[in-house]
Amino acid sequence: MKSGIQFNQGDIVIVPFPFSNLTAVRQRPVLILSKSAYSKECEDIITCGITSNLKDSKYSVLIDNFNLIEGSIPVKSRIKIDKLFTLEQSIVIKKIARINKETFKKVRQEFLDLI
Repeated sequence: MKSGIQFNQGDIVIVPFPFSNLTAVRQRPVLILSKSAYSKECEDIITCGITSNLKDSKYSVLIDNFNLIEGSIPVKSRIKIDKLFTLEQSIVIKKIARINKETFKKVRQEFLDLI
């Protein structure tokens, strides 16, 4: 775990993502899906991507600052439930926000529809 920071289900964090050609890295937001207990026991977190591309797409949830109980996001965004990543907690750059329970329920339902 990075510097003793506890990451929780529903947190939005910034992580480094490589470009597809692996020539550079860009900082990107992700939503933590894994339960908080998992984050305490494991070095990894299970996440899904967040994009500012608002094009309607299946298995996604639209969010803005009204969907947050902590922090803020710079622009309206879309949580992409079908873009799953297991990441080591140590690569998290910072936590920027936390979604509310109602929004997480929508994310959970989209995930269940996906699987």
